[in-house]
Amino acid sequence: MSEKYSVLIMRDDTNVRRYRVSSSSLRLLLIVLFCVVLVAACGIFTSFSLWEKNTALMNQRHGVQKELRDLKVYVERLENIEQILQSNDPEELQALFSSMSVAASTELPPPIDLSSILKIVDTDLVEVSNLKLQKATGGNMRLSLKLDNKNAKGNIRGSIVLSLISKEGKVVVIDANQKDMNFSINRFKRIVTTFEVPEAMLLNEAYALQVSITKNKTTLLQRIYPMKELM
Repeated sequence: MSEKYSVLIMRDDTNVRRYRVSSSSLRLLLIVLFCVVLVAACGIFTSFSLWEKNTALMNQRHGVQKELRDLKVYVERLENIEQILQSNDPEELQALFSSMSVAASTELPPPIDLSSILKIVDTDLVEVSNLKLQKATGGNMRLSLKLDNKNAKGNIRGSIVLSLISKEGKVVVIDANQKDMNFSINRFKRIVTTFEVPEAMLLNEAYALQVSITKNKTTLLQRIYPMKELM
């Protein structure tokens, strides 16, 4: 015989009502309630996922519409240029070529000042020698050099800045360990550091290594070392 539970419903203005519920019916009721909650949770999750997808599609739609508008304007300009070229009107052709030359000149990048990049500075206070550049583990590079103090009057403090120069004159500063790059020397000091190759310039794209030695933002020494002589 299965167990049964009594459910009493009492109100102030009515008689007490009593219901007998079997354990299996109560268990079934709990299962139904759990299923309802589970279905509601799945519905909320599905609705949120669909809302996110709909938002992404709407953003994509706006982007495509903007591209179409830009393309429409570009096509209209091409049609206007074609009409001007077919008209053979000297004044309109002159105005067209003038506007094209002005637009081309504004898009050209500023010329690179190679004189400042390849400039050699030597205040005769410090000297670099035995500079070596070798491959290290993990794709890094290891640089070593000897720094001599040519000033017999006392100590020199400063820092070293390393840069890669491309064949086109692009300069990329190497992010070396600042503790290795700072120095304080009486006579000489050996500098050794390991650094990652900059993402902006690969080694095979580099023409030379620039070594600049500064003190209080004043350049004491700046020299260029071609990569083919270092590697």
